[in-house]
Amino acid sequence: MSGSSPDRARPAPRPRFSPRALVAPLTSGATVRAGVFLVVGGVVAGAYGLLGAGFVQMFAEPRTATPTTVVLAIVATTLAAVPPFLAPVRAVEVLAVRTLLDVDVPVPSGRPGPAARWRGAAWFALHLLLGLVAVVVLLAVVPLVLDLVLSVLGAPFVDPGWLPSVLEGEAARIALALLVILALPYAVVGARAVLRSAAPLLLGPDQSERIAELEAQAARLTARNRLARDVHDGVGHALTITVLQAAAATRTLETDPRASRRALEAIEETGRHALAELDDLLRRLRDPASEASAEHDDVAMLVRHARAAGAHVTLRLVGEVGRAPLTVTREIYRIAQESLTNALRHAPGAPIHVRVVRADDLRIEVRHPWSPPPGGASVRRGRGLPGMQERVTALGGTLFAGPDGGAWVVRASLPLPEAASDEVTP
Repeated sequence: MSGSSPDRARPAPRPRFSPRALVAPLTSGATVRAGVFLVVGGVVAGAYGLLGAGFVQMFAEPRTATPTTVVLAIVATTLAAVPPFLAPVRAVEVLAVRTLLDVDVPVPSGRPGPAARWRGAAWFALHLLLGLVAVVVLLAVVPLVLDLVLSVLGAPFVDPGWLPSVLEGEAARIALALLVILALPYAVVGARAVLRSAAPLLLGPDQSERIAELEAQAARLTARNRLARDVHDGVGHALTITVLQAAAATRTLETDPRASRRALEAIEETGRHALAELDDLLRRLRDPASEASAEHDDVAMLVRHARAAGAHVTLRLVGEVGRAPLTVTREIYRIAQESLTNALRHAPGAPIHVRVVRADDLRIEVRHPWSPPPGGASVRRGRGLPGMQERVTALGGTLFAGPDGGAWVVRASLPLPEAASDEVTP
């Protein structure tokens, strides 16, 4: 016995006729918005038509057909032909399409290329053409409907000459008036469908615009990720120092009031510095084009704060570290900040050695004693190490973070630009 195969594709269900869909154009706001869009195009087309008709009349009159009129016509034609190719006009058309035709066309952000300008001009012509047809039909239909209705009420009917003789009865005239009025929304819906299908092709981005938008989006994501890393590193470091100092103040509150006071003062200084850094980050978040403050790039300051928190930190600077470019020293600062935070969090009380070397590149090494977790447990990794790797990769450097003998070592190397010797870190 044969049966139907379960793998056989089922035919797509046929769309069912819906009376609601048939009368939707009569009550839909989309029809009204499309009508407004067409009328605007018709008005602009009418302005072009009046300009052309004026010059035709001028040239038809021998007394005005002078060289001045020719020059004026050339200038006017040039000025009338330029707007369809302008980027602002294309941007206005895109916004109108998104608002009045409900087409999700991307808003252009960059400068359009020649192909995009020609496509925008073609859309401008299509908009004006359909708008002109709509306005002409509207100007012809409205008087006709009024004449038909008024003739039923007793006014004399002015026959345009092309109506059939069957419309001599009142019922036929009322039926024709209703038919014409109801036909207008469906004509608008048809024109709307044509425009909606043409909008993505004529107003949508071309390949160069897509590439430019992807590059801009990648730049925005890169800036956002950089700010997120800065917030993570700055806030995490400040909280770690604050927690350690608060714990020290609690332990020494009764036994050593002076040490407790120093811990509280360190908390105050750390908080003040963290607020200033957070304010700088928020300023850059509100204005991505603004530069980061150079006040938060001093590794020596990080070391002083860590020492104030009770950590045993040594710092060694080799070479002209202060003459390195800001773009490099900021990343070195953030790497040192995250490394010190991890050391204070995971190895409290252990001596920490920080070394920054300026040679052909700028290097940093943060080292502290470390022993593997008992039982062979894996080392838990948070967002700090991936954030450091992202920073180093963005500048084309190298990073090592892991056990090295009996120590945990973070070692980063960042290349310096060729003109680095001429740049000085404030």
